[in-house]
Amino acid sequence: MKTDNLIKANQLLVTKTVTLKKNNSLIRYAELGNKSKPTIILLHGVPENLHAWYAVAPMLSNNYHVIAIDWPGFGGSDPLDSFEAYNSQNFADLVIDFMDTMKIKQTIILASDIALLPALLIGLEQPELVSKLIVMDGIPFPRKQYASWELNSFTRKDSIIGKALVRWFPGIAAQTTYIKGFYRDHSIPKEVRNEFSIDGKSEHTQNAFLSYFQNFHIGQTYFEQVAHNLQTPVLVVWGKYDRFINIKLAHEIIEILPNAELEIIDKSGHYVHMDKPDALVKAVTRFIELDE
Repeated sequence: MKTDNLIKANQLLVTKTVTLKKNNSLIRYAELGNKSKPTIILLHGVPENLHAWYAVAPMLSNNYHVIAIDWPGFGGSDPLDSFEAYNSQNFADLVIDFMDTMKIKQTIILASDIALLPALLIGLEQPELVSKLIVMDGIPFPRKQYASWELNSFTRKDSIIGKALVRWFPGIAAQTTYIKGFYRDHSIPKEVRNEFSIDGKSEHTQNAFLSYFQNFHIGQTYFEQVAHNLQTPVLVVWGKYDRFINIKLAHEIIEILPNAELEIIDKSGHYVHMDKPDALVKAVTRFIELDE
C-alpha cells in the first residue's frame, strides 16, 4: 500500500492505493475511523469518484470504520481491460476482492447511483459479507421510463448524444449534471468539483462511464429475476427532488425486495450524499442501529 500525497486540500479525503489479490489491479481508497468499529464501505456514482463522500465519510467515521473506494477507471483506480468488463457483476466482484485483500470479513455498504446494483448483487450472492445495505437513487431493474433522457442516451449503443455528453464532460455536460442533480443550485467545495473535472477529462474515465452504462442492462435483467431472494436488510434512500431518476422507482424497489424500507430525503436532488449529508448520516445511523 502507498499513500497518495498529491491530495492535500482540506475538503478532500486522504487516499491510499492497494493492489487487489485476485484482480491484481490498483484500487484507490480512503480510510477513516477506528478499525475496531463496524466497517462501512462507500461506493460512489457518476460523474464522481470517492471524494463525493467528502462530508459523509468524516461524519460516519465518528462511530464506524469507513472506507470509500474508486471504481475501476475512476479517480485513482486502474481501468479495466475491456469494454465488456465494465458491468455490475464485475464491480460487485471487485468489492468482494477488495474486502478479501483488506481482510474485511463483514461490512455495511452505502452505495449511490451506478453503485446501487453492485451493492445489491453482493448482498444477494454473498450475504455473509454484508450485514446491511443502504442504496440511493439508482436503477436496479430495466426501467427506462423512470430515467431521464440523459441516462437513457448513455445506455444506447452508438448513441451520438450519449457519446457527446460524456466527451463534453466536464464542460456543458458537467454544468447540466450539477444544475439538475442538486436541489436548488446547491454547490459543492471547489476542491471536490475540481477532482471530478480532472476525472472527466480522462479518457479512462470517459470509457468507464460509457461502457458501464451500455452494459448496465445485463445486470439489471438478471437482478430483476432474482431480487426476491435478497434477504439482507436494505434501506432505500431517495432524494425527493431527484430529476434524473423518478422517485416512483424507489417505491417499486421496496415492493420487490423482501426486506427493504424507504427513506425520502427532503430538499435533496439526485446527489443525496452531497446535498444533504447530515440527513443521510442520520438515516444511515438509525438503520444500522435498528434491532441492535
